[in-house]
Amino acid sequence: MASRATETFAAAASALPAVSRVVTADEKAERLDLSAPNVKPHDGTETPSEDLENPQNGVFHQYIEKDGRPFLVTWTKEEERRIVRKADFLFLPVFALMFTWMAIDRTNVSGVLTSTFLKDTGMTRDQANTGVSLLWFGIVLLEIPSNMVLHRIGAHYWIPAQVVVWGLIEVLQSFVTNAGGWYAARLFLGLAESGFIPGGLYTLSRWYTQDELAKRTTIFFFGPSISAAFGSLISAGSLRIAGEGGLKGWQWIFVICGVSTIATGILAFIVVPKSPYHTGRILGGLVPSRGWLSEREADVFVARIIRADPNKGQAATLRIGLKDITDVLLSWKTWPYLIVCLSGLQSVGGLSTWGATIIQSLGFTSIKANLLNAPGPILASLFGLVLSAFVDRYKRFGYPIMFTGVWTIAGLIALYHLPVKTRASWSFYVAYLITQSAPSWQPLNVTWLSLNQKTPQKRAVAYAVYIGCSNLGGTYGNQVFRGSDAPLYRKAWAACLSLGAVWLATIIIQTIAFKWANRRFAKKLATAPELESKSLYTDTRGRRFRYYW
Repeated sequence: MASRATETFAAAASALPAVSRVVTADEKAERLDLSAPNVKPHDGTETPSEDLENPQNGVFHQYIEKDGRPFLVTWTKEEERRIVRKADFLFLPVFALMFTWMAIDRTNVSGVLTSTFLKDTGMTRDQANTGVSLLWFGIVLLEIPSNMVLHRIGAHYWIPAQVVVWGLIEVLQSFVTNAGGWYAARLFLGLAESGFIPGGLYTLSRWYTQDELAKRTTIFFFGPSISAAFGSLISAGSLRIAGEGGLKGWQWIFVICGVSTIATGILAFIVVPKSPYHTGRILGGLVPSRGWLSEREADVFVARIIRADPNKGQAATLRIGLKDITDVLLSWKTWPYLIVCLSGLQSVGGLSTWGATIIQSLGFTSIKANLLNAPGPILASLFGLVLSAFVDRYKRFGYPIMFTGVWTIAGLIALYHLPVKTRASWSFYVAYLITQSAPSWQPLNVTWLSLNQKTPQKRAVAYAVYIGCSNLGGTYGNQVFRGSDAPLYRKAWAACLSLGAVWLATIIIQTIAFKWANRRFAKKLATAPELESKSLYTDTRGRRFRYYW
């Protein structure tokens, strides 16, 4: 079977009631005992070493190892769709919800800054910016160590615990009284959030195949994409109840968001399973119950993923070595993704913090400014889902991201030429809305990066490095909107345009480089068939490629 690209789900660790991994042809021949009660033959005549890749009459077959024996799982495409839908409705939404609150906890400072926060704490805008940057710095500090811990103890314990901790810190931000307290709160919030995004991405990649991953990653990012919208609505509501309970509007923002985050973390601890075989053990396995996947469905879930990628013979936890880290960092194919991340995300990154304040400067009240800041992220998420469907169908990543880059740069050019305070203020708002509505592309870029990694360890490291760069960009992305540059922000828009140009140029060069590498690989493969194992992508015509592009 051809080597595929995405690590979707590794079978459960040895303590599981049913352990699944890839069984080689030699192992099948040596170990298969058709008389064993828990081993089912294909049709009573075929050998275990038979090529099971091509389905017959819509029926799929895949050997897994179960209870120490090779076990043949047979299922239909319709049965597979039904089982995947269960994960889509019961597993994926929990991760998307956690990510949503994480993003809201990061970006709700936009609403906070439209309130009396600066006056109450005696801070300047630049000091507020420093605190925002410290959050991103804190995330970067522990990104890779956090993921190493996750892979040792399991996502089902580590991720919910993270969510509860940073939710508590979010609540404590309501007691900030000065710049020092603000700096400490944002730094510790960042430290608590370290590793969540790459850990979540890696977990999803173990539950979905490469043909499903782009759309599910976009759904995972859907909540964060619209978090600015939800955050703006929460901020508007919180500002309306300012004074209730003796709390100011900005304090209510932190309390509401923090308590909601803690509740989401507890929900995740209840429902996130260790593996498909553990969906009936809630609260991390402390309370046995009827699971949302039966044992038969868990067998199919594992078998379908192993069939899509034969490199799934990994435990639920894995050990990441120094070589895995250096292989990712020293590979030429990694760096274009990082440059695109550092430039593309930050070309509009400052708007997540200062967007509502900029709209407020057009003459709107703080509540209306937060409401007007909501539509853009929602539109961006919807357009992003359209792009992800294109990617899942055609397996092309560079072109959709280029499209988004052109869209964003066009909007930034308009913002650069339209002053903030003029009679044409609504024109400026329309340009701002168009810029924010550019399709969400980061899920596509991070999925593209993961698909071009060969092993699960390297994918885990690549996720951590990429998200670390994303967070590192946050340390300077907000700094372009300086108090001295208000209200026209000409320097800020010029900086955003420069970052956008670097982003677009890099994605064009990256796409060309991968296509060129694929052509070279095809020529070598024609004379050296043993290189087939290095291919990461096989199209519908059976052509093998070294990289997705």
